[in-house]
Amino acid sequence: VALQQGGCSLCSRRALRRSSRRACSAVLAAQMGNCSSSPAGRDRDSKDSDARRAAPPPTRSLTFKLNQLDEQLSKSAPSPDAQLAERLAEPKKVREMCGPAAFVGGLHAVVGAANTAVMETMQEEHTIRHDSRVPFVSDHLLIETTSETEFWFVLDPVGGLGRLGLERWPEEGPGARRSFASGRSSEELLGAANKRQPLPHAAFCERMRGHNEMLRQHGLAELLEEELIGGRLFTGPMNAKYQAALRALDSADAGRRRKFVQLCSDPQTLSQYEAAVEADPEGAWAAARMLCTSYSTTLHVIKSLLLRLSKLSRATPVYRALHGEAPPAAFWRERFGARGGVDPGFFSACPDRAAAALAARGSQHAPGVLLEIEQGLVSRGADLGWLSQYPPPDGACELVFPPHTALDVVEVVDEGETLVFRCRATVNRSDLAIDKVVSTKRDGLNCIMTSMKFSLMREIADEADARLAAQEFHALVLGPDDDGRPFATVRSWANISGVCRTGTFPARDGYSGGDSGGDSGGDSGG
Repeated sequence: VALQQGGCSLCSRRALRRSSRRACSAVLAAQMGNCSSSPAGRDRDSKDSDARRAAPPPTRSLTFKLNQLDEQLSKSAPSPDAQLAERLAEPKKVREMCGPAAFVGGLHAVVGAANTAVMETMQEEHTIRHDSRVPFVSDHLLIETTSETEFWFVLDPVGGLGRLGLERWPEEGPGARRSFASGRSSEELLGAANKRQPLPHAAFCERMRGHNEMLRQHGLAELLEEELIGGRLFTGPMNAKYQAALRALDSADAGRRRKFVQLCSDPQTLSQYEAAVEADPEGAWAAARMLCTSYSTTLHVIKSLLLRLSKLSRATPVYRALHGEAPPAAFWRERFGARGGVDPGFFSACPDRAAAALAARGSQHAPGVLLEIEQGLVSRGADLGWLSQYPPPDGACELVFPPHTALDVVEVVDEGETLVFRCRATVNRSDLAIDKVVSTKRDGLNCIMTSMKFSLMREIADEADARLAAQEFHALVLGPDDDGRPFATVRSWANISGVCRTGTFPARDGYSGGDSGGDSGGDSGG
């Protein structure tokens, strides 16, 4: 009846379900002339009682009518997913999201484990890999630079120029801009006063001590210098390479894979990949991936920094405007009673709703998308403004979330020109802080070395010789290194990893571990 009168189909359906079955039966029976309480019905009952007895039971016909009306209402009322699909039908770039499996695996499943020699490995990833001296241009900053240049810009901005043979550090190109989560126009932000400056590393170490003091007051673990360096690299042009690695290594998208090979390898590897990808996409990808730099240790260090700093953030709602992007259908379609997705890369958000909503505003036919993210007790973003190469202006705050943060869609609000996805963030904590990674591997290797020492003693019959062999083994593997430091340091435990992997001992003063003097290759001289 409500449908015939032009009423809302969804409201009519809800009203029908709220009504009792007896009342609905009475209304429909009155329309059909089968209700005995109406005058016409009483007249017909008295005149033709036999015909009424021969007719089908009213309950059966009423049930049929009810089912027919309910089916009609179901077809006329579009589902929430269909309404969202219609609102997001305008062609846009789709922002990549992963499923729950990516959240379970974490960063370790994508880029592998971090090396225990943290600082040495970070330097190696940026200075002596295939792509270390290949120029690249960042997407927004328009700086033509290299990985090696960026590493020394952060670590030694004074002496790095002489080391690299440069007269000055690379600068932003014309039209350079910075992408903000709030969507503020950033072209004016990169004027002469807002371009990055080669500040000494010691100045940021002093700032880090202030944050460590706050962490100590709350009984939390302090920041490490390696994490400070990783955070500084992340806020500059190297962000393009890090994001390309995270979004391509666990993706089957051909465009993301090509971008990763282009940014994180040399031109020869790129040309070989492009020549073979059409004939054998997976084979070409597997071959090119082996020659690309995934920056695994650096990414673990950056995530460790975000996990530590997030403990100093306030649990307030933050917002991110998707510029010219739309979430994938899997993000807003309900599965198992839940909606959402997992972002494979780093992403930022700001607490300024007005600025983010203004940037996300679209039109009635092509609405913009705004993510409203609720933070919690243990799932919060980290403020990197104090160490950033491009600090936010006017004391503005932007929080960065680590890779594989899950966003559960709680509600979708249609504000006309903007679709607001209200989400609840869950930060992935399957990867340990970098010092925990090192200590865990160190403890495991310590057990292996101790077991090897006692196995060696059991193999030697003479007790005196066995004790002497154990002392030599301890001095070689578990004793102090050439600099007088305990061998159980971050740097030296990497050598033990080589011993376990190759069975070859590293050379030391007065001792040669076989034909090879390194930690790989050759025969063991034990």
